[in-house]
Amino acid sequence: MPDTFFVADVHLGLDNTQRQQTFVDFLTHVRSCSGDLYILGDFFDFWANNRPMRLAMQPVLEGLQHLTASGSTVGFVFGNRDFLARAAGLKPFGITHLGEQADITLGDLRIHITHGYSLCQNDTSFLVYKKYAWPVWRLLDRVLPGWFGNYIVRRFVLKEKTGVSDPDKIQFQFTRSVIDAHFQRGVDAVICGHTHDEQTFNAGSKQFFSLDCWQDMVGPYLVYREGKFIRDIFTSAA
Repeated sequence: MPDTFFVADVHLGLDNTQRQQTFVDFLTHVRSCSGDLYILGDFFDFWANNRPMRLAMQPVLEGLQHLTASGSTVGFVFGNRDFLARAAGLKPFGITHLGEQADITLGDLRIHITHGYSLCQNDTSFLVYKKYAWPVWRLLDRVLPGWFGNYIVRRFVLKEKTGVSDPDKIQFQFTRSVIDAHFQRGVDAVICGHTHDEQTFNAGSKQFFSLDCWQDMVGPYLVYREGKFIRDIFTSAA
C-alpha cells in the first residue's frame, strides 16, 4: 500500500508565502512517494469562502490538485481556524472534505482522525463558543462581501485561542477517557493536532499521536509506511 502522510496545524496565512512554498515543496515529496495525504485541521490560519481568499491560497490549492491528479487521496478535516471550509470549495481541487472527524482504514487498521478539540473536553469555554458562535460565523460567511468577510474573520477568528501556550493549563490537555472511548469502539489509532504539542502513547496495541505545528521552513508530519507509524520533519530547501 502507498505511504500515508498526516499533517496538522500548518497555519497558512495570507501574508506568509514562505510557509506556502514549504508546504508546496512537501506536496512534491508526497507525490514522489505516490503517497496519500490527510490534513487534520488548522491548515489555514483562517478561512472564508470568497475569491480573495482562494486567490491568496492558489499555489497551495494547485499543489494539492496536482497531488490528487496523480492518483493520491487528499482528505481534509477542519479545525477551529478553518471550520468555514466547505466541501464544494475543496472538491474542484480533488480534496475530500471529511468534516470534523472521520475513521479511515489503512491496511487492517482502523484510524480515527480529527483536529483535536473534540478530544479536549475540559476546554469548556471553547465548546460553548463553538456551539453558539460557529453558526453565526457560517451565516456571515455566506452573506458578507469577500473583502469584508476576510476582515471580520481575520480579526475575530484569529483571536480564538488555539494550541498550548502553557502546557499546565488543563483545558488544553487531551481527555484520556474520550480517546479510550474511540479505542473501545474498535479504533486502532487516534491521530490529531490542535494543542501544538507532540505526544505519543500506547494503550496495549492501540496508539495515539498528536502532531506539532508547522513553522515557516519546517514541517512535522506522521507517515504510515510498511505497517509502522513514523514521525519525521520536512525541511524546505529554500
